[in-house]
Amino acid sequence: MIQLSARGKAIYQLLHLIVALLPLYGAGILASASFQFPSQPLVNLIEAGLIERVAERALRLTVLSGLFCAGFMLAGERLSPRAVLWLQRAWTALVIIAFALSPFELAGALDLAAALMLLAIAAASFRRREASVILRVWQLGLLLTALCLAVEPWLNGRALEAAGAFRLQVACPLASLALMFWLMRRYSRVDAAWADDGLRIVALLVLLAGGMISLGRVGLPALVSLPATPLVAISYIILAGRSHRALSSRNENASLAPHWIALATLFWLVGGGFLGALSIQPAIGAAIRGTDMATAQDWLAGWVLLAITLAFVNECAASLRGDNRRVTGYAPLWLVAFGAGLASIVLVCRGVVQITLRDIAAMEAADLPALLLPLTVVWLVCLSAVAGGCAFYALGYWLRRPRIRVVEA
Repeated sequence: MIQLSARGKAIYQLLHLIVALLPLYGAGILASASFQFPSQPLVNLIEAGLIERVAERALRLTVLSGLFCAGFMLAGERLSPRAVLWLQRAWTALVIIAFALSPFELAGALDLAAALMLLAIAAASFRRREASVILRVWQLGLLLTALCLAVEPWLNGRALEAAGAFRLQVACPLASLALMFWLMRRYSRVDAAWADDGLRIVALLVLLAGGMISLGRVGLPALVSLPATPLVAISYIILAGRSHRALSSRNENASLAPHWIALATLFWLVGGGFLGALSIQPAIGAAIRGTDMATAQDWLAGWVLLAITLAFVNECAASLRGDNRRVTGYAPLWLVAFGAGLASIVLVCRGVVQITLRDIAAMEAADLPALLLPLTVVWLVCLSAVAGGCAFYALGYWLRRPRIRVVEA
């Protein structure tokens, strides 16, 4: 049993919520992948779009719950215990309702409700003075995320693609960067001033590079895309360098937060620095649109956010327990690392084959699933590892959960 204040218990309950959503996302991506087979085993039982909506909603709610919960830790005493309690209850109710309604076409209303809750916690944590760089970047990320959630339901076509890319490449990553640098101060010996300066630099670079990637979805002129390519690549290289500096100067922290941050950095470097730089070229962007190569970029961007969220859960749970040990084991980390990494490679390979068969061999789209079957099988194996990692993470967290005794009203 551990003793926590009412604030600590509310934070821990949000961690429970994040972990509960994780295996639901793993099961969703595994089920939706089965529809890629020529003979779809679930086609007579359930609609493919329904499964995809459930999986996408689970991913979105998991990431947003992590960013929402982070506000309680970053804001500190700026949020009163009463405000923390009511915000936690309101967000939990919203998540349960949003996930329950995810099979239905209610994305606009659900996203608007989530946007209002994000704005509420950002406003509650706002103070004119004595705000850290980490808190300000987190607030900016939440504001941009809420804006994306509010406008996406009203967009379509390439504008919707650009807004979705902006949310995955700029808005949520800015808030996650704040969380990442907050974690650095806990598992690394880096100087506080160095971390603050690094966050300012990296946040600006992610804003610029992610903005270019987002604009690439609607098409950039060659005069802009050519000089932007090295900017995008260098931005994520600098981000990786900052992360490596902190990871190479570890303190005695025994949680697995730095391991998940290292994984997020690697995915950021590949998904943003490599695929992002390619996608802003007009010819390449037009070729990969609608293929699995574009899916690979969004897949890696999603797992960047998830990995940082899982790092936060590890560190935050260890801090609330007051012991310096792992909250989850290494098995989920390796399953996710290899599963998600190899799945992205397979998606890129599938994308190359799709471009070749569609644009060069001029084959019909209906014939592609049968020709892609070997890669689809490998992809499903990789997703099975990812789903297993999500399940083992939740199981390990749940088996090691402590009983909580509130010692403060």
